[in-house]
Amino acid sequence: MTPPPEPGARTRRRRTGALARPLLALLCAAICAGLAVLLARTSVGTASGQRLDQLILSGAQDHQGRLSHYAELAVGTVSVPVMAGLLALALVLVLIRRRLTLLVPLALLVVGANITTQVVKHLVVTREALGPGIEVTPNSFPSGHTTLAATAMIAVVLASGRLRALLAPLGVIWTAAAGVGTLVLGWHRPSDVVGAIVIVAGWTVLVLAIDGLHTRHRLARDATRPGRGRRRRDASRVTGPPAVSTTLLDLRTGAADRVVAVLLGLAGLAGVVYGAFELATLGLPLDLQDAAQQTSSFVATASLIAGGTASWMALVLVLRTPTSHRSSPGDRVP
Repeated sequence: MTPPPEPGARTRRRRTGALARPLLALLCAAICAGLAVLLARTSVGTASGQRLDQLILSGAQDHQGRLSHYAELAVGTVSVPVMAGLLALALVLVLIRRRLTLLVPLALLVVGANITTQVVKHLVVTREALGPGIEVTPNSFPSGHTTLAATAMIAVVLASGRLRALLAPLGVIWTAAAGVGTLVLGWHRPSDVVGAIVIVAGWTVLVLAIDGLHTRHRLARDATRPGRGRRRRDASRVTGPPAVSTTLLDLRTGAADRVVAVLLGLAGLAGVVYGAFELATLGLPLDLQDAAQQTSSFVATASLIAGGTASWMALVLVLRTPTSHRSSPGDRVP
């Protein structure tokens, strides 16, 4: 029988895990920032990118299938009352679970992502028609509707505790459908929707990274802090070093989270690969009036949006959703 690991080994593994996840989250945040800049420069700042955007937008507006119908229904729910209700639900979940420490990071995520979208939309990126057949849609990158829907969704998922394994897939479906719905109604171009999802994803992993670094600091502090009081000394003799509670980054991943993360990751990868392949193999030069190209490019883009949203949610589950655990009785020192 393998002997249990020494307390020091457990502490070292906790510190290693507490550092690896925030570093990975920081890397993902940097990648998201790079993708947003690349998307703006290619889809908004080049004639070829604008032509592809226009082709997809035309296909979305002319599409009459179930995809367009459900997407139109979903985007109809992106309203101020619904968004306020979702954010209120996230607040209620935090209060019910008595995890008040989640309020600051969730507020930072929601406010930061929406402010970033508005700043980029109105102050950074301007759209001018760079070729014939391009409809000018100024101040449309990134999509404010998609940003609002994505932030409200992720706030509920992150605040939901054990329910996140159930709410995460539902949130992915609703967010992706709402984003596609803005294309069907002609409110936004494909690059606007993808850019909004990338921005929200970047803010999500950035918040997880910041909290993870804070968790690592607390782990190191608690490991070196001398015990005080009889209850802590007695608990240390029985159970070893006290357990350390976390806020956003829980060092223990539940089985349900792992299963959902794998399923979402596989589905997301399939959607992204299929969408990217279909867009990359469109016949050149693009014919903006070709109905077949319009339909195939729209379906590929819908797959890309859904796959990207699912991949983002899988990454959040891997990097840990906001959860915290009460300290064990031995940790509570009078």
